[in-house]
Amino acid sequence: MVKASATTAIEAQREIITACETQLFSFKADTDMWSTWHYHPEIDILLILKNTGHHITGDCIGEIMPGTLILNGANVPHAFQPSEAPDGDPENPAMLVIQFSEESLGSEFLSKPEMEQIRAFLESTRRSIEFSGKARERVEEMMKLMPQQNATQRLAQFLLILDTLASAPEDERRPLVSAFYSPSLNERNVKRIDLVKDWIIENLGSEIRLEAVAKHIGFSPKSFSRFFKKNTGKSFIQYVNELRVGEACRLLMQSDSSVAEICYASGFQNLSNFNRQFKERKGVSPKEFRRQCRERLPV
Repeated sequence: MVKASATTAIEAQREIITACETQLFSFKADTDMWSTWHYHPEIDILLILKNTGHHITGDCIGEIMPGTLILNGANVPHAFQPSEAPDGDPENPAMLVIQFSEESLGSEFLSKPEMEQIRAFLESTRRSIEFSGKARERVEEMMKLMPQQNATQRLAQFLLILDTLASAPEDERRPLVSAFYSPSLNERNVKRIDLVKDWIIENLGSEIRLEAVAKHIGFSPKSFSRFFKKNTGKSFIQYVNELRVGEACRLLMQSDSSVAEICYASGFQNLSNFNRQFKERKGVSPKEFRRQCRERLPV
């Protein structure tokens, strides 16, 4: 992972969350999935209810699916790239979201002895965390109860959720952001990276040449290569391969296409390179990834 400084990371749009100015925390069932690269000083607890795709959190690109549970640290830029546009159905939201800050909870409250474990946990969340295992299952159950609860019940549930996350064993927590990542909080660069991201996704199944993308946003190839590495911490080819692996994950979960068909549909030019890139990023072969996903999400 490339070490980033305050001048080498992409700047994101600042989102203002007004609810946390007057409440201990905010809870909502969101019909949208946040495709804009943004940040805010509040901490997010995000539970995906439907759709697949990928998230970009700091300098991490990862997959999302129903049940994905992410705690996004304060001021860590993030965005989602769902495989399908949200349908906007309020009866069937895309995700459940809890937002809060140490300031909204209050320093006096957090200083109480009963809050010691949660306080220490919150201090460790700057890298953002994806949860798995029993902790993820328990928090999913609790968050799904919150839409039917009154304000007092939600507050109690919120504290139980924090306690569950703070108590989760290390093997059920995966830090998402590299230890040296430091977000630079230039709107112009955000828009350029969004253009690059959208162009890559539109052309993911085809050959993608750095020269074509550079021309698309008005750069020379050499300048674009430097710009991209400076603002994402990754080389252009690393980024493309990560997105292609993400697309392959989606196809493995959602289709019955063969591994070879998915290899070419996601833009890889040969099967051996696809298998190598996939296993390097996911830790398992494409075939094993499909088996594991279908055990969890039967097709």
